[in-house]
Amino acid sequence: MLDPLEVHLLDFPNIVIKGSELQLPYKSILKIEKFGDRILKATEPQMLLFNLYDDWLKSIQSFTAFSRLILILRSLNINPERTKVILQPEKDVVTQPHHIWPTLTDEQWVKVEVELKNLILSDYAKKNNVNVASLTQSEIKDIILGMEVAPVQIQEQEIKRIEEQSREAAQLQAQTVKSTNVHGTQIITQVTSAFEKEKFQSKTDWRMRAISASTLHLRTKQIYVNSEDLKEQGFTFVLPKNILKRFICVSDLRI
Repeated sequence: MLDPLEVHLLDFPNIVIKGSELQLPYKSILKIEKFGDRILKATEPQMLLFNLYDDWLKSIQSFTAFSRLILILRSLNINPERTKVILQPEKDVVTQPHHIWPTLTDEQWVKVEVELKNLILSDYAKKNNVNVASLTQSEIKDIILGMEVAPVQIQEQEIKRIEEQSREAAQLQAQTVKSTNVHGTQIITQVTSAFEKEKFQSKTDWRMRAISASTLHLRTKQIYVNSEDLKEQGFTFVLPKNILKRFICVSDLRI
């Protein structure tokens, strides 16, 4: 049985994310107790409008509000109970009836954001067996936003593999190869791979096509129309023969 309450959320004003690979934790919104309580207490259909930013935009920029919201939602997804404790730093902190999040000062929000960030990074470090201090600022940003970040061990293995390939390439013996170009000039080069020894050949037969194109005007003498496809109900287009010949003469052999 459906609960007789509809909750509409207005989130991220003036922000559009297109083609993003970020795993934004929107499902954490369902863990907010305020929405659950309203659904349980509802006795008739209602439409409620909430702004996920509350009144943050009065004192901070939209990007800062977006970052704060992502921190809260991701923390709720990781550890809901701990997140609720962090969002309630003091007993006298209240939540306005038309707001979703507690009413905090800018200084309190700074402390809350730091604790939420530490909660997210600690969870990532525990799951991937890495030290938080070894993460770079770029990796921290990707972890918070939900980007796929490879553990440090995998990154180190990739670095070692690239270094080994570089060493192997440096150990290849250079060989001297003599070749002659179309003008008869002898060219001496040093190569280290079999690919460089291959003789270059163009895949386009442009010489043959250029010679054949000079005889295209002879083909204009064999122009005919297949009368079997003509229908009385259809349209008939008349094209002057001199224009058709001109098109054929200026065309490429493949066309």
